[in-house]
Formats: sequence, structure tokens, C-alpha cells
Amino acid sequence: MRIVSLAPSNTETLFFLGLGEEIVGVTEQCDYPEGARDRERIGSFAHPDVGMIASLQPDLVVTSGKIHERFLDEFKRQNIPVFVFASRSVEGILESVEELGRVCGQGKRAQSLVGSLRERIDMARARIPEGATPPRVFRLMSRDPLFTPGRGSCQYDAICLSGGKPLPLDTEDAYVKIPLEAVIDFDPEIIITCGRKRGEEPKPRCKGCTRLDPACQRVIEDMYSWNRWQGISTIKDARVHALPCRTICRPGPKVADLVEKLAMILHPGYQTTNTMEAKIK
Repeated sequence: MRIVSLAPSNTETLFFLGLGEEIVGVTEQCDYPEGARDRERIGSFAHPDVGMIASLQPDLVVTSGKIHERFLDEFKRQNIPVFVFASRSVEGILESVEELGRVCGQGKRAQSLVGSLRERIDMARARIPEGATPPRVFRLMSRDPLFTPGRGSCQYDAICLSGGKPLPLDTEDAYVKIPLEAVIDFDPEIIITCGRKRGEEPKPRCKGCTRLDPACQRVIEDMYSWNRWQGISTIKDARVHALPCRTICRPGPKVADLVEKLAMILHPGYQTTNTMEAKIK
């Protein structure tokens, strides 16, 4: 089978399913796992080259939701089969991974692998102290303009599953532009962002990135001096946490990592594996 992936998360998922050798084309941003770097580049995540994709004679193109909707008619005209990987929740991601496995002839393997991910998520939730009060959590994406995941995103759902209380929103959109006043009024106790601590090596920029201040390059200690943010509880208590973009921004197998890491960040009383094993015994 010849597969072309149009998103880094799709590429990671295909390798997770044991389909790495079937991949003949990936985007410029597909950098994980290591084997993905050897594949033919078919343009960027946002602007794939349909002509180049067609030249690879794929049996399947794996797209990623809304950003690739404008290409679907062209793929159809060229009789190129498409699998749309678009999930709005953690469970939706797991179901899509299973379905992609079935489509690619790896149904049993996918079911087993996804079962392990579900077990990890269930265990992470079980380690949250019983009766713990959900902390107010704000997931910061871009600062200017200010964007956060909405209720139609797996990131929002992951915060809820991890025992957090995300910013209340009245829209089902996956990503929402909001005023700073909404964050100030919400007064989050914890902020989750991409970026790094001061002293850590900066993350490599994605190829083609032209942003002056990309989130992946953010130094979280600098946030404590941002204008108008000082009155927020998170900033006063220095509770800003950075997670790798690969963990938080790519809806695929790492969703289990995301729930585990969020649960540990949000709950100081989060129980260790040894404690849980003793409790279970």
C-alpha cells in the first residue's frame, strides 16, 4: 500500500500502527519519528502540492480536518482515496486511529495498540486524588491574537479528562479567539503552553515558519512580566507549564502522554505508579 500523509500527527499515527514502510510522501513539518525524515516531501502541512501527491500514485491520502477540506474535490477528481483524520475529543482520536488501522489492513494491531492507550488514560485518571477540586486551567496557544482550544478540540477534552476546569466557552469551535479580559476574568490557576524553561535548548522551528514569536519558542519565565497578566493567579504563583508541541498539538498516539502529563501537572496529590500498584493489590 502507498500512503501519503498530510499532517505530522497522521505520520506519527501511521508509524505507530506499523505502517511506516507504506508511507511514500509526507509534509515538510513531518519530523517524527526519525524514519519520517527519509520520505518524499509533498509541500507544507497547510499547502500540500496536489500534483506532487498524484505523481506518487498513492493508494490512500490521510488528511487532517478542516485545513485540507479544499483539496478533497481535487483528490476525488483524480480518483485518489482519502481518509479524513479529524477528531474533536480524546476518544475520537482513539477511534480514528483504530479506523485508520482497519482501512490499512492493520485492524487487529490497531485495536490492541489503542486498547493500551485507553488503559493508560484510565490509569492516569484513576491516580487523580478522589474528590480533588478541578483547578481552573487556561491553554494558551498564540498570544497576539489570543487563541485557545475550544470545546470542539481534543485539547479542551484532555484538560477535562485530566481533572481540570478549562475556560468556559459558548462555541463548539475547535479553536477560539478571545480577548485578554476573558482570561483575566477566568483567573486561571494553571496555564498550559508550548515552549520551554529558560536555559533549555530552543525547539527547532518547523520548516517554512515565518512567525516572529512562535509559541514553540516561548520562554515561560518571560510570561511573568507580560503586560496586564500580572494580576492572574497563575502568574502570581508561577504556575505556567510548558509541554512539547509534539505532545499537546498533534492529535495521535501521544494523546495518552498528554492526559498523563496534564493529570500530574494539575494535581499535586497525583499518585505514583508504585502507590497505585500497592493500592490495587
